[in-house]
This record gives sequence, C-alpha cells and structure tokens, in this order.
Amino acid sequence: MNLRRYAWISLQVAFVVIFLKIVAYLLTGAVSLLSDALESVVNILGASATMWALAVSEQPPDDDHAHGHDKAEYFSSGFEGALILVAAIVIISSAIMRFITPQEIDAAPIGIALALVTSVINFVLARWLLRAAKQHDSMALEADARHIMSDVVTSIAVSGGVVLAVATSIQWIDPLFALIVGLNIIRTGWDLLKRSADGLLDASLLPADHERVMSVIHHFKNENVDFHAIRTRRSGSRKFVTFHVLVPGEWSVQRGHEVLEAIEIELTHAIPHLHITTHLEPNDDPSSFHDIELHRPITQPNHTSPSS
Repeated sequence: MNLRRYAWISLQVAFVVIFLKIVAYLLTGAVSLLSDALESVVNILGASATMWALAVSEQPPDDDHAHGHDKAEYFSSGFEGALILVAAIVIISSAIMRFITPQEIDAAPIGIALALVTSVINFVLARWLLRAAKQHDSMALEADARHIMSDVVTSIAVSGGVVLAVATSIQWIDPLFALIVGLNIIRTGWDLLKRSADGLLDASLLPADHERVMSVIHHFKNENVDFHAIRTRRSGSRKFVTFHVLVPGEWSVQRGHEVLEAIEIELTHAIPHLHITTHLEPNDDPSSFHDIELHRPITQPNHTSPSS
C-alpha cells in the first residue's frame, strides 16, 4: 500500500474520533473529555502533515536534492510535536480555569461509552500504523502512530476520572485528570521534537544498525584490509555509511575494487535502504591517515602526475 494511503485513513478516522469525543463532552460536561477532544484536533493536523511529508519524501532525487527528499518526514513529525505542545497549553489552561471555577459534571453512560469506543478505534489504528512504520521504516508514520497511542491512554484515563469525580462528588478530580493529560502530552510532544531534530542534524544509525555495520566490517578486517573514518547517518527511511578501506599499495585497482564490492554487497544484505560510500587507500602511504577526521587538515597539493 502507498504510504500516503495510511495517512489518509488516519485522517478519516481522526474526524470520526473527534466527533465522538465532542459528543461525549457535551453529554458529560467534563473538561477532561474536552481536553481529550482538543488533542484529537492535533491528530487531524498531524495526519495532514504526514500526508504532505510522505508525498514529498517519495519524490526521486533531483539536481537540487541529490540525496532525495526523505528528510521531509522529520518536518512532519516536528510539526506534529509542536502542535501537541500547543494543545497541551490549551488543556492545562482549561484545567486551571476549572480549578478556579468548579463545574458540576454528569457521568452520562452514553458519553463515557463513546469516549471508550474512541479508545478502541484509536488503539486498532495505532497498532496498524506502527506495523506499517516498522515495515517501511517511516518516521512520519511512527510519529502519527505513537501520538494516537498516547491518545488511547488519555481517553481511558479521563473516562475513569469522570466516573471517579461523579462517584465521590469531588469536583476537582476532573480538572486534575485534565492537568495530568496535559503534562503527559507535553512529554509526547517534546519526544517527537527531539527525534525530529536528531534526524535533521544527521544523527548516527540506531545502535542495532551500527552493530550490523561494525560486524560486517570486522568480518573483512585482516592483515591486508583495515578500516577507518567510519561514519553513519540516517535520513528518513534511508541510511548512510561512509568509510575508508586501507589495502596494500601494491594491489591492483581491480583487486581493491573486488574487496569494496564484496563489503558493500554484504552491508546491503545486512541493512535495508543502506547507501554506502567507500574510499580506497594504500595502507603504506602516510597521507592515508591524514583524512580520518571529518574536516581534513589543509596540506600542500601534490602536483606530481601519475606515471603513464
């Protein structure tokens, strides 16, 4: 299935869920249920941003974006994280106002039932999106899924809070649960913002993938073949690794090329969506060890022409 189809279905479900939550709030008058409905507005905006990001990320590389457009997914997840923080501020403000001016609520069975139905719908949707995100290695889908899953916990919590507030006649329980929901949403939004920033800043591969890279390299390492300047990064579903391969200087270009090909083939099998850049160097030339760091030291150019 096209990834945008997942986001489109998520958007449609979000409209249904927010309608049910607003009805639940109107039936009970509980501010915690209103806060839950406000969070679902973010689901709609988030799903819309996910659709845009997936559409952009699917575009092939061009002259201005030679490495593709995969990082658009990080803009989507970052945007959703920011929206979550805004929603949290609105929810916390509503809860504080309800603390100041308490309002009696009604544990209308239909309202509570509707809130719990939305939890079931969102749980099924979130699990489905998480499987798709893992299968396609999509940060945008994962962000959408994890936000929806937090919505599940929120809906269950506020429903329990409404029932508890009515059963005990303690009116501040309802805004207390709304306040807890707001604080939990802040944590979710901050996590999404942080992960999006890591992606835009070319964070290294996840530990599991990094271990696979090092395992393959270690397999080829011997007295004739060594490695240095190993660097990794990730961009959406794409993963990148660069490294230098040191071999004896008397080796022919063909022999060195065959070693690089064997390494790249094994790495490609070990890690899907991996883009590999290798650099062959003689291990008996001191200059091979001058470019290990990210920024190579400035040296005088060598104008010696290769012998023909």
